Amino acid sequence: MIHPHSKKAVQAMLSGLLLACFGCDARSSGPVAVAHSEPPSSESTAPAAPATGAPHIVFAEPVFDFGKVEQGEQVTHLFRFTNQGGQELRIESVKTSCGCTAAVISEDVIPPGKEGTISATFDTTHFSGEKAKGITVYSNDPLQPVTTLTLQGEVTIEVAAEPAQLYLGRLRRGEEATRTIEVLYDAQKSIDIVKIENSHPSVSVHAEDLSKEGKKGKKLLVTLKKDAPLGRLNDQIVVTTTSQKKPVVEIPVFGSIEGDMVVLPPQVSFGVVRKGESKTQEISIKNRGTKPVQVVRVQNSVTEVSAELTPVKQGEEYRLTLKTKGENQPGRIQGEIQVFTDHPEEKVLTIPLYGIVAEAEQTKR
Repeated sequence: MIHPHSKKAVQAMLSGLLLACFGCDARSSGPVAVAHSEPPSSESTAPAAPATGAPHIVFAEPVFDFGKVEQGEQVTHLFRFTNQGGQELRIESVKTSCGCTAAVISEDVIPPGKEGTISATFDTTHFSGEKAKGITVYSNDPLQPVTTLTLQGEVTIEVAAEPAQLYLGRLRRGEEATRTIEVLYDAQKSIDIVKIENSHPSVSVHAEDLSKEGKKGKKLLVTLKKDAPLGRLNDQIVVTTTSQKKPVVEIPVFGSIEGDMVVLPPQVSFGVVRKGESKTQEISIKNRGTKPVQVVRVQNSVTEVSAELTPVKQGEEYRLTLKTKGENQPGRIQGEIQVFTDHPEEKVLTIPLYGIVAEAEQTKR
């Protein structure tokens, strides 16, 4: 029988021998990870390279925070990686998200123990606020064939509009509506707003001085007038400033003015239709007024589509069934359906149609 103290001594001696054996055997041309009490980095969570010495990609910094930059600046960062495996590492492709470009600027094939570099650039021209852009790296690492890198930070604007675009909504004919936009900049900067203009005759813009949370600028009161015509409305407010970084702020304004007669959906897309087949879409035409309205006739300018009108409740609701023809030849479907009514002010309702007729094999790919 072994004495307890002797048993501990034997265990300690065996542990030392095992550590010595594994220490001599673990030859690696890459960095050696050292255990410590700090939380593991994202690099340390990557799968370990297989014992056979297969290629293994390890990035020193998979996430780069660029802090704060002004809109319009180009943010570039070099992501460096090491092949910690025993065979050649091959970078097969690099893909990025919108607004970002990336490329391998080192060799595509990295020997064991050597480093490679991927350069990534984020164009902030069309972005604002907190942003994170991903770069996806594909390699022949068997345990980690896909690695995601991230560029993140805040894109600031010297002169910013909130909201950046204004949706007026779906409004009834004759209804007046007012919405607010705030155009702000740092109160410590020598910036002025020198001009505010728009082009749509049914939209008026009134500006008031505004100070808010260390910023100043203008509060824009955007009003849709009662005489706005039926249909879609598109306008643009252009704010001219003395800022060198943001001399012009463009704010899209859009919405729709609806009358008693409502068409849903207001336009129809058939998408891609296979040659020899047919696709059907239905349109609802409803009268929201107090007096009945009759649909007099339907005029169709699209030869590839048939149109059939069915009363759901005479004077109040109608259903328009549109169907593409099976004999259509490959090409575009584009045109409009006009619905004529006896409403004194809404005599014609126009419905745009879109679609594509494709060869049968094109839709199977």
